[in-house]
Formats: sequence, C-alpha cells, structure tokens
Amino acid sequence: MKAVTTFHSASSVIDSLKFSLKDNEQGSEFLVVAKPNRLDIYALLPEGLRHQQGLDIWGRVRRIRAVPVLNRSSLSLLVLTDHPEPELIFLSFTLSGTGSTEIKATKYLSLSERSARPAEFCHTLLVYPSGGVAVVSAYTGKLKVVDMSVISIASYVMTLFALLFSRIIVRIIELNLLDITFVSTSRDVYTLAMMHIDYQQHLQLLTRDLSIDDLQLSPSPSPLLPSLPVPGKLFSTAMDDDGNPAIIHIPSYEGDDDDDFEGGILIIGGRKIMLYDFVNTDTQAKRESKKKRADKKKNTGDAEANAKEKGREWKKRKARAAVEWPWAEVTAWCHVDDKRRKYLIGDRYGKLALLSINLAGRTTLTLMALGEASAPTTLTYLANQIFYLGSHFGSSQLLQITTTPSSALDTPTLLVSSSILTISPNALDSTVRGMGINDDAQGYVVVGMGSYVTELESFNNLAPILDAVLVDTDGSGQNEIVTCSGGRNTGSIKVVRSGADFSERATVQGLGNITNIWPLKEHYRAPDYANVAVSSLHETHVFRCDDASSISGIDGNKNSSFITNLPTIAVSNILRRTRTPGGKSEYADSGLVVQVVSKALLLLEYDPGLRQYTRVGEAWTLEKFAEPGKEGLWKGREIVAASVNASQIVLALNWGRVVVLTLDGSRFIKMRERNFVHNNRDAEISAVSCLPQDSTKEHTINIVVGFWTSKHVEILSLKPADGTMPTISETPALSSTPRSLLLYNFTSDDSKLSSAHPHLLIGLTDGSVASFVYRNDQLLDQRLVSIGSLPVSMRSCRIGTKQTVLACGSRTAILFWEKERLMYSPLILKDVTAATEWSTRAYPSSVVLSNSDGLIFGNVNNFDKLHIRSIPLGLDNPSRVTHIPALRVFAVACRRINPARIGDFEEITGSIQMFDDISFNKVGHFNLEQGEESTSLLPFTTGSAPYLCVAAVTLEDEDTEASKGRIFVLAMTSNPSQVNMSVVTSHDVKGCPYALASVNSMIAVAVNSMVIVFKMDTGSGNTTLASMATWNHNYMVTSLASRGDRILLGDAISSISMLRLEGNRLQLIARDYGPLWPTCVELMSNSTLIGANSEYNLYTFNLQNSDTRQLLERDGNYFLGDFVNKFLPGTLSSQEVLLDGPMQPQQLFFTSSGLIGVIIDLADDLALDLTGLQRNLSNFIEKQEGPNHTKYRTPKNVRGRSDADASSVGFLDGDFLERFLQFVGNSQALRQIMDGQSEPEKLTIPADRIQKVLESMQSMH
Repeated sequence: MKAVTTFHSASSVIDSLKFSLKDNEQGSEFLVVAKPNRLDIYALLPEGLRHQQGLDIWGRVRRIRAVPVLNRSSLSLLVLTDHPEPELIFLSFTLSGTGSTEIKATKYLSLSERSARPAEFCHTLLVYPSGGVAVVSAYTGKLKVVDMSVISIASYVMTLFALLFSRIIVRIIELNLLDITFVSTSRDVYTLAMMHIDYQQHLQLLTRDLSIDDLQLSPSPSPLLPSLPVPGKLFSTAMDDDGNPAIIHIPSYEGDDDDDFEGGILIIGGRKIMLYDFVNTDTQAKRESKKKRADKKKNTGDAEANAKEKGREWKKRKARAAVEWPWAEVTAWCHVDDKRRKYLIGDRYGKLALLSINLAGRTTLTLMALGEASAPTTLTYLANQIFYLGSHFGSSQLLQITTTPSSALDTPTLLVSSSILTISPNALDSTVRGMGINDDAQGYVVVGMGSYVTELESFNNLAPILDAVLVDTDGSGQNEIVTCSGGRNTGSIKVVRSGADFSERATVQGLGNITNIWPLKEHYRAPDYANVAVSSLHETHVFRCDDASSISGIDGNKNSSFITNLPTIAVSNILRRTRTPGGKSEYADSGLVVQVVSKALLLLEYDPGLRQYTRVGEAWTLEKFAEPGKEGLWKGREIVAASVNASQIVLALNWGRVVVLTLDGSRFIKMRERNFVHNNRDAEISAVSCLPQDSTKEHTINIVVGFWTSKHVEILSLKPADGTMPTISETPALSSTPRSLLLYNFTSDDSKLSSAHPHLLIGLTDGSVASFVYRNDQLLDQRLVSIGSLPVSMRSCRIGTKQTVLACGSRTAILFWEKERLMYSPLILKDVTAATEWSTRAYPSSVVLSNSDGLIFGNVNNFDKLHIRSIPLGLDNPSRVTHIPALRVFAVACRRINPARIGDFEEITGSIQMFDDISFNKVGHFNLEQGEESTSLLPFTTGSAPYLCVAAVTLEDEDTEASKGRIFVLAMTSNPSQVNMSVVTSHDVKGCPYALASVNSMIAVAVNSMVIVFKMDTGSGNTTLASMATWNHNYMVTSLASRGDRILLGDAISSISMLRLEGNRLQLIARDYGPLWPTCVELMSNSTLIGANSEYNLYTFNLQNSDTRQLLERDGNYFLGDFVNKFLPGTLSSQEVLLDGPMQPQQLFFTSSGLIGVIIDLADDLALDLTGLQRNLSNFIEKQEGPNHTKYRTPKNVRGRSDADASSVGFLDGDFLERFLQFVGNSQALRQIMDGQSEPEKLTIPADRIQKVLESMQSMH
C-alpha cells in the first residue's frame, strides 16, 4: 500500500476574477485565483495583494464565475470542474464585520453524462449579469442551463427534486462550438451569441434566444444578430484549448457618442479584431416581416424563394469596425473600464495590447502595443492601471500599465510585421485632434518605443513540468530537483530545494581554517552579545563588534589575556559562585569567562571600561586537580573535549577520563571524576556536553559522553551524593563516531516544563545527526538524518522566539520543534565549518557562520521554505534534462518556436544546451538539423569518456505520424568555461524515437511500435550504433523504464509490457492486455512498477508467478486528477530515517500543472489502519461538507467512473489523511471519526498513534 502526498502544490493558474463586498459601509475588493485543484483569495490593499484564505477543490477547475447577490457582505461563486466528471460547485464567500472572511462549499451539482461526447473547443461557464441563469458548455451538442432562482430556493429546502429541476439540458445544432456569451439587451429575454464551425467547415456567428419556460433555445437565430459568416481565413486552422476565437458582448449605453449603436459583438483571436453591431429595432421588425413572407413561400414550394433565401444566408455582412491583430493567437482578455470600451488582450507569447473602441463619429478600433509578460491564461483588471496576469507557462504576475515607457526604451514596444501599417503614439494624438493620417481607416495599430508594462509582483510557477532529475551535485546528501518548466516565451529551468532562508548582513574576511565560534557577553546576564571568540586549527582570535559596520580585534597582552597561540576547545561566560555564611552556594552575575585549551583552563574577567579581558590568577594545569600523591595519574593527559554551562565545567581527558569542575571564587574545584574502560582498554572520549535541559537553571544533573571506538553515547547522572557519576542510559552502537552532543529540551515556553520535549542529539563523523527522545531516563525513537558528509558540530541557538539547534557539516541544518515533532530544515549554504547564535542591537536574533573565507553574520527565517531558482531560457522551451556527473553539467534539450502572426509559418528549431550544475551558466550549445527536435536524452560512459545519446524526430506534418527520426551520440570534451560537443555516430530510424533507456550497458529505443536495442561499437576504429535486438509487438511505445536486464514499456494506445534482454534477444516476461493508455511508467523493483495514464490515474502492477508463466497483476489504481509526466525514485527533503519505521518515501512524480508529489510506501499493518481511517474520515467529512472523497479518488476513464471500480485500490490519499490532525483538539469530532458508523468500522489504533504517524508523514513531503 502506498500513500500519495503533495510536496509542491499545482502552481498553474487557470482563471481569475475580481469582486467587491461591502460590510459596515466599508468596501473591500478581492481577487480569486483558480488553480487546477485550489482557489486562492487575495485582498486588494494599497500595498499589494494579501492572501486571505484558500479552498481545495476536489476536481480539475476549469472556470470560476461570480453570481451577483443583494447581500453586499456575501457573494456566491460558481466553479466548473473538468472532465471526466464535470461538476458545478456552489461556493459562498462571506465578509464579517471584523474583516475576517469565510469561504465554503454549499452545493455540488453533477453535470456528468456517460454517453455524451465532451466538448472539443468550448468547455466554459457563463453567468447572466443579473445572476438569474448560468449556462455550461461541457458536452458536444448540449448546453446545460441552471436556473439560479431554483437553486436559491433549494438553499433553504434542499431536495433532490429541486436540484434536478434547476438543471435544464438544451440541445443545440452548433456541434463544434467555439465560444458563447450572453448578449441580452432586455431583462425579459436571455439571448446567447454563439460562434461555431458548421458542417461545411465555415465559421458562423449567430444569436439564439433562451426560453427557461420552454426549456429550449429558439430554433431559428434571434433577430438581434442573424447568422452571419465570419471570414475563416483570418483564423488559425490549428485551434487548441487556449487559442480559439473569442466573442465579447459590447453593450450600448444612453449618452453613447454614436446614438445608432445598440450594442454588438467583438470577435478576437484572428488576424483581425472585428466589431459587428446588433440589428436595430426597426430593422429587426422589417426582417421579421420579410422572414414570415419567405417562410410562407418556402412552405408553398416556391423554388425561386428558396434559392434567394439560401443565398441570403451566406450574404457577407460588413463589420462595423476592424483593426489588424499583428501577433499570435489570443489566449486571454479582460475589460478595463465599466462601460466596456477598453480591453486588455494577450496572445500566447505574452504580447499585451490595449484595445479601445471609439464610437464618436466613425467607429474606430485602436490597438496600442503595451509590452511583453508571461503567456497569459487569464487577465483581470484590478484598479489604477494595475492588473493580474495568471499563467500556465510562466510565472503569474501583478502588472501595472504606465503612461510613459518604463523599460527597454531603445527597442520597439512589440515587433510588428512590415506589412501592417502602424503609427506612433504621437501620430495617434494628432489623429485624435482631427489631423488624421487616414480618414478611411477603421482601426489603428499603435507601436512606440519601450515597454509600458511594469512588474509589481511575481508568483513562481513550475508548470508545466515536462521532465526532471533529482541530483546531489556536491555529494552533501542534500538533493535538489532540476525541472524542465515553462513554455512559449517563458521557458525555464527550475531548481527546487527545501530549506531555511538565510540573509547575509555582514562578513569578516581573512580568517581561514575556523573550527569553532563562541559568542561572549560583557556579563553573563547581559541581554546582548558584545564579543566573539574564534578558534582555528592553530590559534584563537577574539573580536569586538563595535557597531553594525565595524568589528575589531581584542589584542590584549598574551600573558594577561586569552591564550591565543593555541586552538580553543571551549570558551563561555560563567556566573560567580559565592557562599553564604550558612555554607549555601549562590550564583551572581559576573564578567567572568572560562577558556579551555588542551593543557589548561584559564579564568578571565571582562572590564567594560577598558573593553579588555584580563586573567584572574594563573592558568590551571591538569596536575592541580590531582590528589596528593597521585600527580602521576594526571601527567601526560590532555583535554580532548570540554563543555561549559553557567556554573559547571566538564572536561574529557585522553585515556577515558571525565572530570566535573565548578568555580569557587576564583578557583576551580574538582567535584567528580570517572574513568571509562571498554573491553579492558581505556575508552577514548570523542565528545561531552553539560547543557542544562532547563535553560533557567545554573547547573545540570546530566552529562552526555560520546566514545570513539565503541561509537556509542552514555548519559551520566550527577544526582548521587557519593560523588559518583553512574550511567543511567546509553545508545546502541551508532553508524559512526559521535563528534558533538546535546541533551536539548525543545519547549514552546521555558516556564512550562509540562510541554518539554527533551531529545538527545548526536552529530556523527559521517555527516549525520542521530536523535533520540529522552523520557524517564530512556532513549526512544531513534532517527537519523543526513546533512552532508563531514563531521557534524552542533550549537543551541534561539532565533526570534524559537529554540533551535544549528548543525554544521558539509551542509548546515536547523533542528526545531514544530507541529509537535522534531523538524529538520537545511540552510542553503555550503562549506560552513561552525555556527553560533548572535544577538545585538544591530543584529537582533542573528547567527554567525564561518566558512573558508571568514565569518558571516546574518538572519535565518522561514525554516521550512521551498526555494525555487529560475534560469530563464525565453523562447527556448526545455523538454528533457539529464545530469552528466563526469563533466558536472546538465544537458537540456530545447525546442524553439519563433512567434509568428496567426496563419503565418512558425519556424521550429531544436538544440542541446549545457549548463554548469552549480552556477547554471551556459557552457555549451549544439544545434539540431533543420526541423528536428529532441525527444529523449541518455548519458552514458564508455571507459572514462562521457557520451550523450540523443533521440530526435523530424516532423514534416503535425497531422500525420512521424516517419523520420534518428539516434545519435555526442562526444563531449570540456575546459573550465565550455563544453564542446560533436557527433561520433548516428543511426536513422523510420519513426519517432519517443524514449531512451539503458539496459545492460546498451541503449534501448522506443520507435513508434518497436523497441530496438543498440550497442555502440568502437572496435573497428569507427564508432557505430549496431542493432542488437528488436521487439515489434505493440502499437505506439512512448515511454520506457529499465532496471538491470529488464525493460518496461508503455504503449500509449494499449497498456504495458515487461521485457527481458537475454543475449541478443528481447523476451516477453509479462504484459497487461487491458485498455490502460499509459503516459509515464517507472520500475520500483524487478517485480513492481508504477505508472500514470491519460485519464489522470495512477496505477501499480506486481509481477506474479503462475504455474506456467508470469503475470502482471494490477494491485493499485487511484484517480490523481493531474497529468503525470515523470517519476523519479527518491525524495527531496533531508532523508530522515526512523529505524524499523513503517513508512518510507519511495518516488517523486511531476505533473503538467506544476505539482510535485511524493509516493510513500506503507507497512502492511499501518496501511490497514490508515485505510480504515480514510474510510471513517471520508464519511465524517461527507456529512459535514458534502463531497464524497471515496467517489472522487475512484479511478476514472473518458466516460467517468467504471462500474468495476467502487473505490481506489492500493493507494491512500496522504493529504486527505493529514486533515485528521485538524480534529485532534475537537474531542467530539475525534470520537465520531474513531468510532465510525458501526462497530466493525471502529478503529483499533489509538488516536495519539495516528497523530504521530501523520506528523511523521508530513515531514516526508
């Protein structure tokens, strides 16, 4: 059983809208952003957008619309979801008097039909301006009309009859519908304008009246705008989901500059923007009379009348006004004024223009180029020339239109073909003043110099993710994801890492080989630090921080201040201990400091007047602690580790001795000592710690000791009055030697010890941190997390109000307590050798880090932030990426489409580009042949030489199957700044080589219906690709995966097959014969596989042995609701391992909407418990909120859910299960979930155990 969880949510934006609410006379404006499975609501504030709240949608969001209501403090929203089971979701958004907001689903109306054909071009939702009617186009030849008045009544008395009656199915003859919109000029009549492709492949525009009472559209076009042909040559023949023509209703108003304008239809999306006006009332009456006479003649069989009527149907009607559209297909538009005379329009390559409709005198359309942004899927005008651009192919943006150019002042605003007449903004001003350059023109294209668009804010977007690799470029154990993202004009490589934010504030250069850092105060209880001590391999330095920009060394006298010619093991402020007349110890604030070096201890005191440290007495050598007559037992010993707290000093000596000291006046007093022996030998100590668990205490009752050879840790007690230090708990042998120790108490409030969470933290020499829960003198729940490959040092640190631990190896991580568990967050810094907390007036709540160059002062924020770095490629759209470790580069296959005007030829070129794997500077470029583009990349090594195998296809006609492709191998040589590539061998294939895979050091290629195995032969002196084996028993193999000698292939038309390469033959192991339509496959082991198909499902198969053959048995099927493009084994987060843990992250997957998911493998017993929890939680939420989770996750096909699948199998919804944590504090809800609906549904696993499991699951994604 596997759990599906989300690491990065879908970031593609589908739709957006703005609405206003008023409460207590205070108006508030909001922006709703629709993503594929979520709505995000932002408040519009003077300083920008502020996120208010979000709502997850169980379905693939297609459109969102607002329904006007009389109550100004609330609003209804309609959400249309996509196939295979379209649904209309009714949401209520409420603004309270306190300014808080609430959004919730109130109704779900299914629109699904199992026998109908989904709409090919127009899947949309309309709401009438008054809010009375909503129209949905989801299926071919049908419109679904929702009577909102019935829905409103059903809000009070929700009955099945009311919901069914509210939905009216209207059949239409316009099968290939391109767009629809309401165009009513009267409140009494609902009129729809439609643009469609008729049976003769002609474009037509017409209107029809909608009758709610008769439950149908008028059989003949409305007289408001009779059917008229639209010049098809003006539109692209390759219409797709976001490149269709659009029709916009242009209303008329009293007081318009042109009194004869009674409204019209604006057509955008072609080579011209055209405005057709409605027929006026008088002309409508005349035409209605003529139509009646013509109908009468047709009924009497008048052939001449029929011929005239047929000719009249295709009589071209001239547009009232038109203007050339010089760019590509329009993908988004919005109006920018209330009278709807100005429109912002964007094309598929992000070119933005402002369209103005001028009705004064002769109607003219003016198109003004504004600039370039991300390719839009939605545009929403907000206020003050500010608008929101949502994108699927690039980052969504908050943009502002400026009155004067703001950037790129030396280049044209947008490039326009020389065949189109353009004018400058100054010439347009002359035209407006009556000095026109062309009085016969119906439109002007205005192009100036510079961009009129300024970006105010950007929202990162990973969509669409076409390919990805998971790599550890520096061997630190901290993975990063590199994706092929974006498209059109915003292609990019995205680098994704998780970790904390670090902002650098100051640096100190020239200090090398730093091994440790300690902050020092002027006196122990001072609120801020003043000085910092730094130890290197050979010496010690002490610095004073004078102000925010100045740091100076505290020289002092080497005979009367710090010992600086030796490395320091420990240094810390310490309290002054005195005794009362009664003999009781008291601790007073002081400026005393203890320094520990290998041979001695030193007590110093800080003089704030002189700003210097002076020694108190002489250095204390180890012999001074020997009892009389036993000085020989101390000779030859050195201090190998030390730890200091407010009143105690713990020394670890060589040959296995631990000594506990305290300060009495100005003297060090030995309190306890213990010698350790393991296997009859002195146990060498590697680390000690005496940090008190309660930070308010001056002393500790426990000491932690780690050992070199035995690789274990012991906790000693200082409680016994006899002066001994017995071991009260110890760890098992660890994976490597302990190098740093902390017995640390993570608490949210130091005064509340009941909320304490003590942990034993152990930094190991292999770059790992081991953690144990310390409870009742026992060490429980061992976990291990890797933060690099070098020995780990740790230091407690308070950052803001949060207690944390800084752990430094080859990487740095922050350990902190959150969501009732210990969390690990990498700090995106390399080669940090030491770290400590730092807080001054100039640098509050900061840290000090050391690296090879010196010291870095800075702040840490956002402990669990996802870092996304973008490497923009512009029109070079990356489609495949792979890492070549030998050259430390990423190879990226790019496809470039040079933008062209609608209907013009678009040149397509392909290339292979090389990027440095650290800096991502471009270091190599290889152009493919004309008309060729890469479909797959495969790096391999022969001997010590790295090679890159490239599969490429030549597409001569997009409507036919590819018949020409080639496989070629690139040899690569590199110098410090460049990678040179050259073709060493090439092999032509008759088809498209969709995928490459490595099997037994050979290359497997999927070519149309075949799988061919090649071997690169260099024996004859010439490098060739020799065909070794061929498999040709499929329809269209588009995906491959390999493991050892096994090849898994996905047939996009059929299902999956598993092959084995035996010598020079491919043998079938097993295949699935069901209709699966796989799009992506991956082998998890030799017998298990995972994949995704075109219906947005995940599936798993297991290879089973029967008596005579092996079979692929499907043991998992789950509706994900997104299109998966890639599976990768592994995980991005720091790999925390719970020994004998029941969960293990196994796979990452990437989708076209920008979602990154994690597949977690579950142990059988835990999977059974969580299956019951998901069932009970689904039933509970269905009663509370309405949607059925089991129904949503049931596998689906093009016709919806199959009768054979009642629920998902083999997968659990991890994100849904984690909603259980919302009810932990609600005893009543918790009891209902745990008890289920019957006795057999009652969960046997305790609630606190479920909580712990789900918290652990959360940390894995």
